[in-house]
Amino acid sequence: MSFVQIEFPAFLVLVLVLYWSLGRRRWQNLLLVAASAVFYGWVHPWFLVLLYGSAVLDFSLGRAIAAWPGRRRVFATISVVGNLSLLAYFKYADFFVGCVVAALERLGVPGDFQTLGLLLPVGISFYTFQTMGYTIDCARGELQPRDDFVDYLLYVSFFAQLVAGPIERAGRLLPQIESSRVFSWWGLRDGIALVVWGAFKKLVVADTLAPFVDKVFILEAPSGPLVWSAALAFSIQIYADFSGYTDIARGAAKMLGFELGYNFREPFLARTTVEFWQRWHISLSTWLRDYLLGSLVGDGGAGRMRFAAATLVTFVLIGLWHGPSWNFVLFGLFHGTMVIVYGLATRALPAWARALPGGSALAVGFHLVFVGLPGSLLFRERHVERIVAHVSQVPWRGTTDEWTAALVVVALTAVCCVPLLVQWAFVTRVRPRLSSSPYYLPLQTASWAAMVLMMGLFYRTTLRDFVYFQF
Repeated sequence: MSFVQIEFPAFLVLVLVLYWSLGRRRWQNLLLVAASAVFYGWVHPWFLVLLYGSAVLDFSLGRAIAAWPGRRRVFATISVVGNLSLLAYFKYADFFVGCVVAALERLGVPGDFQTLGLLLPVGISFYTFQTMGYTIDCARGELQPRDDFVDYLLYVSFFAQLVAGPIERAGRLLPQIESSRVFSWWGLRDGIALVVWGAFKKLVVADTLAPFVDKVFILEAPSGPLVWSAALAFSIQIYADFSGYTDIARGAAKMLGFELGYNFREPFLARTTVEFWQRWHISLSTWLRDYLLGSLVGDGGAGRMRFAAATLVTFVLIGLWHGPSWNFVLFGLFHGTMVIVYGLATRALPAWARALPGGSALAVGFHLVFVGLPGSLLFRERHVERIVAHVSQVPWRGTTDEWTAALVVVALTAVCCVPLLVQWAFVTRVRPRLSSSPYYLPLQTASWAAMVLMMGLFYRTTLRDFVYFQF
């Protein structure tokens, strides 16, 4: 089931009514486990086999760590190998088979080779990291292994964040699951606000830009102005799409008494690539930082070469995490390289340059143009030869009609940015002053009504899934 399907509001209301009617934490958790199974198995019930298989593996390994703490590294290794094998088979097997087939064909090796045609289970990249993180935390002694399978299973399968995150740490979500929740009108109101705003970003902003972006990237040879205008539009599309999902997830969880982590913190205001990844897809970047980058660098620190190599490996894996395609490898390499470049450049920057008036705004603009746009292009264009063609042509060379079309895409992107900017200004400037005012609730409910009306007008029968469902 998707958050923007017609069935989801009815599903969420039914779950909320039953959940708060039960009162007792144990029964509430059982209800959420059952509801999560319905939500995840709505289209493909067999997906539940993989989800529960991963959950049982890591729950059992957690109990084994509690019983035999001297072998905790062995059990953590089993978790990593087991989960990554599951992920590799379903997500990357066809990619590697395809690479082998292509290599053999270039060598002139005859044969009838075919890919496996595997269907990627939705959310597998998220829940395997979540269960694996639980076992690693237990092995490190940072988390006490749990003995209540129902609570643990809810942590793994909670429908609000199961399909596309945020990737929750066991040390953050499990204590909330194990604690009693009390109904709060404030929590309900804040949750509704997040759900409505997230759905608005998805249906009105992201899904409006998506057809224009798609039309540019299916052209046989789009000109520079068209390519870069579409890359700009895609950067807003994917932000509205993914952050919209996260807002709905956080809002649904908040209505149920849970607090999920932030996944975005104004990423387009980043001045460096390091800062960008501290603001974008925070749950993934911090997960890989804590569980991978730290291990590659080592406890005693590392020299520049080792740190650079560890950074590149981490970012290549970030790229591959998004999908089995060479463009994602290039995306990871590009961002990893820019992290290293910015890290060296900022250390070498003299004090007077840091104090220049307007320097922060210039840094934001520079990063958007020279890192953000190329990164969006690498993320969106799946074919490497087309990427080479796009970046090798003159960016401003195009016919009058192509320039007109590019300006239309840029203008549409600017219009779609207006509600995002209004919301940002409201949250940062207006809400702190009005939150205790008697006018705040009427203003908020009026904005909900306006957004619901807009969603009704923009809703498409050919509904697009969230972009991150494919990862």
